[in-house]
Order: sequence, then structure tokens, then C-alpha cells
Amino acid sequence: ECINIGVTYLKSHPDSADWMQRLLIWLWHHPYEFCQKAFAGLMGLEDLSRYEVFGSPVGRVPRWTFLDPLNEFVTSTVYSTEAQGWTGDMAGIVIYHFLDGIGGVDEHKAVQGKYVNLYDLFYDNPALNLSDTSRPLWVQDPLIQQHLLWSRQPGPPTEELLCSFVEHAAWPGWKRKQRQEVLRSLGPAAEPSLRRLLTFSK
Repeated sequence: ECINIGVTYLKSHPDSADWMQRLLIWLWHHPYEFCQKAFAGLMGLEDLSRYEVFGSPVGRVPRWTFLDPLNEFVTSTVYSTEAQGWTGDMAGIVIYHFLDGIGGVDEHKAVQGKYVNLYDLFYDNPALNLSDTSRPLWVQDPLIQQHLLWSRQPGPPTEELLCSFVEHAAWPGWKRKQRQEVLRSLGPAAEPSLRRLLTFSK
């Protein structure tokens, strides 16, 4: 259910340009906010502030969808074998997102219990010839194959997981109301999210 902007593709269109301009302006004025949360917030999927006090930054949202997260645009497994990783065939992977935004991990929560430097494995690796596109990286170095297979899951998730660490039912009243109002304003595209929110908020 979460928006992950590790891999993002924007089609050249006036709506996309207008939306991206609003995102950049908002981040300029709010440099403390996590860019991924701001991205989702301007799509109406997360709250960035109390809108009845500060006004809503959500404007016209361009058409959007998720890239395939199961086999083509996938992630490594860092903190969760339920929500991270991939499934399918290695040959089907287009982009592999390391999920490495800080150069470290919380060793108490990481699945492997330590930081795994994938930049060294995939880029600063003398066993690889990155200009040789005829031989996949996992063929050039068995350690890459070993890592990819370790992050591979037996199948896709069987249920959607909550994006927030806080249960929706525990949200303060203003937040539940604001979420409902924003999602309703987005129309049919937000209908599944709105149904889930109303279910969790009861």
C-alpha cells in the first residue's frame, strides 16, 4: 500500500509538470520533511499537516499507478520478509532497489542483523564487468546470485500491510476525518484506499 519513490517514472505531460513543480516548491519551504512522505502527501495519500489550520497542498493529481513490485522493479530484503524482497525470475528484474538510504541499518531490526553494503557488491566489485551487458551480473559473480536468491520470496504477499506504524484506529479524530475528506476529494481513483481507511477507523 505504501508509496516508494526509489524508482519513479514521470511521463512528459502538463499535469505531471504542474504536480512536480508543486512538490518541489513544497519541499523548498519544508526541507525537514522526508521526500517520500511529501511525494505521497501531494498525491493525497498521506497527511503533511492539519489542513484546516495550514491549508491543503493537494491539488490536481495526475494519473498514476505502481510499477510492478514483484519481479521487475523490486527491492532487497532489509527489515521485512513480508513486505520486501521479490518473487519470480532473476532475468525479469529491470531495477533492483537496494533500500539503502542512509548507509546503515538498525541491527536490532534488520533481518540479517547487520549492514550489507550492496554498493560494494554491485558497483565496486572487481569480479564484475559492468560494460558487459551480454552476461548478467549474477552470472559474473556468484555472490550476487546468492544475494538475489536470499532476497527472493516464495510468493507475493497474501495481504496488504499497513503503511503506518500506528494503527489507523489509534489516529486522533482530526486525522481520520482529514484522511476521509482528502480521499473522497480524489474521486474513484482513491476508492480502495478510502474503503480500507473507513474499515480500519471503525
